[in-house]
Amino acid sequence: YSQKESKPEKNTILFFGRLWKYKGLRYLLEAIPFIKQKIPDLKVILAVHGEPLENYSPYFYERDCFEIHDYKIPDKDVSSFFERSKIVVTPYIEASQSGIIALAYSFGRPVVSTAVGSLTEVVNSDKTGFLVKPKEVKPLALAVIRLLKNKKLYNHMSKECYNYAYNELSWDNIATKTI
Repeated sequence: YSQKESKPEKNTILFFGRLWKYKGLRYLLEAIPFIKQKIPDLKVILAVHGEPLENYSPYFYERDCFEIHDYKIPDKDVSSFFERSKIVVTPYIEASQSGIIALAYSFGRPVVSTAVGSLTEVVNSDKTGFLVKPKEVKPLALAVIRLLKNKKLYNHMSKECYNYAYNELSWDNIATKTI
């Protein structure tokens, strides 16, 4: 991976992975109208599988901005979703951890996440992304807007994410800490 090889699409956010209620998709969907007020050309990629996406129909207020992939993404295609997205959103209601965040970092993608479980140990707020309280739509929207509108902040966080992935999360570092 090279940051130069992976140019994200403008104003594109990603919600990725297995879809269950605890992943908080509802709150991201409720945040979209607020985000679109400031980012009218927002694109939201949903690459999900699991719970039926129809369960979330009442929360799709702005359907024009979505690109939906409602199936288990083959391993060979996973990277393309992260490469195309500027940020990754994990609005979980509860969680013990998230492999999605580590994957986002490996592509230099900052995250907007909720302060639940051990996500607070992985997301260094204001450095690799932003942490917001679970189920709070406006703070979630404001964090996404801030990252998409502030190019200098975004570039700084993108570098921090990449460095974190390839230093802190490297197998060499994990082996050293384990030993």
